[in-house]
Amino acid sequence: MTTQPPQQPGYPQPFPPQKKRSKAKLGCLGCGGILAAVIVIGGIGAAMGSGSGDSSSSAASSAASAGSSKATNSSKAAAPQQSTVDAFKAYVKEHESAKTREAATHVTKVQGADKNNDILDTADIYTDYTGDLTSADTGNAKLLASAFADFQAGRGKDSKNGLVTVYNADGDILSNGHY
Repeated sequence: MTTQPPQQPGYPQPFPPQKKRSKAKLGCLGCGGILAAVIVIGGIGAAMGSGSGDSSSSAASSAASAGSSKATNSSKAAAPQQSTVDAFKAYVKEHESAKTREAATHVTKVQGADKNNDILDTADIYTDYTGDLTSADTGNAKLLASAFADFQAGRGKDSKNGLVTVYNADGDILSNGHY
């Protein structure tokens, strides 16, 4: 009789190697990542490229005038386009109360009034007021915010989700309102 040596405890078999992803799946994930990066970079480029709404409209008007120079040789030169702050002040002078007209004399800059997408439209009114949220200037800032809503509606640029913010000379918020 032959005796067999005792069996040693068996070691578990190693797992079979996992199948590697096919190149098609890796390529698809790569395309998605590239597409997302292009969208993000394009959005940043569009935001930085449209820093001033006035420059794009003046570039378009200069291109149009260059194309139709034959027709406009005998006509008068086109009047320069009015800035948003001047248009706002002119609107207030013509349509608003004396107290609002006085408040509009403190406006130094208006930004974002020409860009509407009805998702979240924002406009900023900068003033030379020195008060804060608890000062008497807050009442005048509320008048300016209300007048801006009327101004935008009069221009056909009122928004479903517009927010106008009025700032003091230091860049602190005085008031805000919907337009």
